[in-house]
Amino acid sequence: MHSKLDQIFEIESLDALGRYLSAAGDVSDVRETLHSMFLDCAAYSTPAEWNRAVRLCECLAIVGWGGHEAVEAHCGRYFNGYPNTFFATTGGESRYLDAVWFRRDGGIVINPGLSKLTKMPGRSIEPRVCTGDVRLLSQRNWLPKCPVLIESTLANCYPGSRDVMQSVWHGLNDRLLGGMRPQLYGPQLNRILINCAMSFDDGPQCKTNYIIADESLKLRKSDYYAALLQMYPQEEVESRALYLRPRYEIGPFRKDTGMVYVTIVFEKEFSDMPPAAQRRTMCDYFLTAVRRVAARRKGCGYDFALMTADLARVLDVWAAEG
Repeated sequence: MHSKLDQIFEIESLDALGRYLSAAGDVSDVRETLHSMFLDCAAYSTPAEWNRAVRLCECLAIVGWGGHEAVEAHCGRYFNGYPNTFFATTGGESRYLDAVWFRRDGGIVINPGLSKLTKMPGRSIEPRVCTGDVRLLSQRNWLPKCPVLIESTLANCYPGSRDVMQSVWHGLNDRLLGGMRPQLYGPQLNRILINCAMSFDDGPQCKTNYIIADESLKLRKSDYYAALLQMYPQEEVESRALYLRPRYEIGPFRKDTGMVYVTIVFEKEFSDMPPAAQRRTMCDYFLTAVRRVAARRKGCGYDFALMTADLARVLDVWAAEG
């Protein structure tokens, strides 16, 4: 069946892929063949092999992974700006080859020092320089997964919020992964990733204290510093490391990844609240952020009402633990 399924690499439309796969034969046979083909290129060495793996992940997302562990194929950016291609489970764990690419000899090649193999015994990273028109693809259809996760770009925060933040990362996120029902909401959204930007003070040269901007002023980013100086003397702004920011920063919907990135900013006074009050306040902020995303994506076909109701239920349970 391998040769019969080779046509999938010539079909660009996901709808056309679905029609082709449904007519390709018994779904179990098709699935096993696709998975075997995927394993052949999961330790890819060139962009062409990576792109082949991406198409196979798209096909497996259509027919289902069956008893095999499902992964998605993503192309993003490493912290230094170089392309980063990787496979991730619905829980966000890396599988097979997670590769960082860099430029060399007029082409692009995998950097073995920054790349790693997972669950591929007997395989090794084999970089091969590829020249010419190089394009690293990313999967266009997403596996049903928890639609909301909470993170923090920096782990720093005031001592009064440390236990609460630990509970967010290791308690709330686990509850979200187990308590949401992504298979019921629709395929139009992959995930809302909420970043908690916490105020902190780790010493004179390492601190950030946020002041929350009045939304009614409709300030642009270029206006924040001037507006802050109208509120505090410059000496105080510098000595306390004050930054004026809106409570919510909601990014655009990323068509290539299906992701929406949200930042919620927390002032120092938040960490002075009792832990139970911090949890309840966070829950309000998380729900508000998701509702704002829903308002922007209204009419896309995603069941935000059901998803938000499930989110509220999970948040209520987490808040009650505090």
